[in-house]
Amino acid sequence: MNAPAPTPESVARLVERATDGRLAAAELMNSTEPLAALGVSSLSLLRLADSLESEYGVLIDLGDRALYNEGLVGLTARVRALAAEGTE
Repeated sequence: MNAPAPTPESVARLVERATDGRLAAAELMNSTEPLAALGVSSLSLLRLADSLESEYGVLIDLGDRALYNEGLVGLTARVRALAAEGTE
């Protein structure tokens, strides 16, 4: 069974869940700021990485700077790229 393709909306919902609602998906959809700049904690980023792995079947390296330095669009693109690598 193939995992669904990540979209900005679905990744934003995972961020919202990982932050226990401190960063709303709607707020994230309107932002170009990196997640760290929006106040996403390291614990929330760890939870987000776990959620992305579960949802999309990708391995998120916690050293991957996209997790910290990218905004929603960049992070979604990174997850898509990882998913594509996994299907090759």
